[in-house]
Amino acid sequence: VSGSGNMKRRFSSTLLLATAIVATGLGPYARAGEESSKQLSDTVRARISENLGGGHVDDIKVIRIDERQLYVVEIDLPGPRERKLHVTGEGVLLKIVDRLRLPDLPPAVRATVDSIQASKGRFDRADKVTANGKVEYHLEFDLPGRVELELILSETGEVISRREEGNL
Repeated sequence: VSGSGNMKRRFSSTLLLATAIVATGLGPYARAGEESSKQLSDTVRARISENLGGGHVDDIKVIRIDERQLYVVEIDLPGPRERKLHVTGEGVLLKIVDRLRLPDLPPAVRATVDSIQASKGRFDRADKVTANGKVEYHLEFDLPGRVELELILSETGEVISRREEGNL
C-alpha cells in the first residue's frame, strides 16, 4: 500500500469482495480496505450525503479493482436500523441496501413472510435493495429440518427468486 505510513489497510471478507466483483463485473485484480472520508472525492462525498437517510456514516470500505474503485458505505440509521450504499469512484450510486425489521415490511411482502411463518419457518432477516430505480426485498428464513430459505420478492410480493439450502 502506498501513501502515508499511518494509513492502515484491513482486508474485508471474501464475501464482500466477491459480491463487489459480481455486482460490478470488473476484472480479477481486486483489493479491499478501509477508507477515510477525507480521502473521498467531493462527488462521492456528495452522493453519500444525499443518501444518509437521517443516519451517520459508520464505516467506509473501498474495493479497488484494477484502476476502478467501489465504496461500500455502512450507515447507522435512527433506531436499530442500518443502510449500505454502493458508490463508484465516480460518485454513481449503484445500490442502497436497507436492513428492515419485520414490522417495516410492506403488506404485500409481509403476506409472504406470514405464510412461511405459519408453516413453522423462522424469520431471520430482510433487506430492501434499491438499484436502478427498482426495489426488491431479500428475505432469509430458517425452516424445519435445518433448511435455510432465501427469497427475493418484488414490491408486489411476487417471488423473483427462491433458494433453499440444507445445513448438514
